[in-house]
Amino acid sequence: MTLNNAKISVGITAYKNAKYIYEALGSLVNQTEGSWEGIFVLDKGADEDTTKIFDNFNHPKFLKHKCRTHKGAEQARHKAIKLSKTDWYFQLDSDDIIPKNAIEKILDTIKKNPQAEFIYGPTKHFSKTSSYVMPPANDPDVLAGSALFSSQMPIKISMYHRLGGYRKELKYFAADWDFWLSVYEKKIIGAETETILYHRRNHSENVINRNIDKWPEVIKIIIDGHPNFFSKNNRRRKALYSVYEKLARHYRTIRQRKKAADYARIALENGDSTTTLMEIIKEERMSRIRYVMRLLGKLI
Repeated sequence: MTLNNAKISVGITAYKNAKYIYEALGSLVNQTEGSWEGIFVLDKGADEDTTKIFDNFNHPKFLKHKCRTHKGAEQARHKAIKLSKTDWYFQLDSDDIIPKNAIEKILDTIKKNPQAEFIYGPTKHFSKTSSYVMPPANDPDVLAGSALFSSQMPIKISMYHRLGGYRKELKYFAADWDFWLSVYEKKIIGAETETILYHRRNHSENVINRNIDKWPEVIKIIIDGHPNFFSKNNRRRKALYSVYEKLARHYRTIRQRKKAADYARIALENGDSTTTLMEIIKEERMSRIRYVMRLLGKLI
């Protein structure tokens, strides 16, 4: 029995990011279409502010659940899916929001495309200073470097279970990338909408940035899990380049020169040289005084 005859379940999983949670919850509660049920999952070990919000939040269209163990964001999402009572699931991260007509457009697209097992569309990325719209990718080679879609997209729950759900080893992040690889490999049919379904908040406190040092472990799990896909079109090298180039830039930003240079060399082993990567390697060899002067913009 679903809550209020819901047609889609929307999961909100929380661990940190207390300052954004009410905005996420409000974006769901204020939908133009009311045929949804909310699944609010609090991960074990959540901070005090997040826990207080969870404990005090009550709404007739929401089911709440506290995890007894901390197994990471992806397994908290898995729990939300298991608790769902509808045929479809839509993940709303606790630091993001959805536009007022998201559920209405999703259900309309499902009705018009009964063969579809997932819905996809553009995502709006936003921060305090900027915003831009990211269209969905149609090139499978994009999957060599990231998920096809830049945010959460609605999926049919039966399809999720048929594919085995999120890989348990990927407890920090990137389980969605791994999952969409499986969707592509199984040639599962989806339906596209031109409507923006999701607003993704870009900020330094998100789960990927908090666990960025896990990328080498994560990319190995993903490549090993899809050997046929990554054996074609230099996709393995593209994936490694994408990850290690990103890591090199990150550690350069926080001024860890050796780590940045080590990752830059791995990136260069798998892709083309860039001015940024070469500068990162050059900076490692600089004396501390010369490096500081460069940071201050006094050395060309």
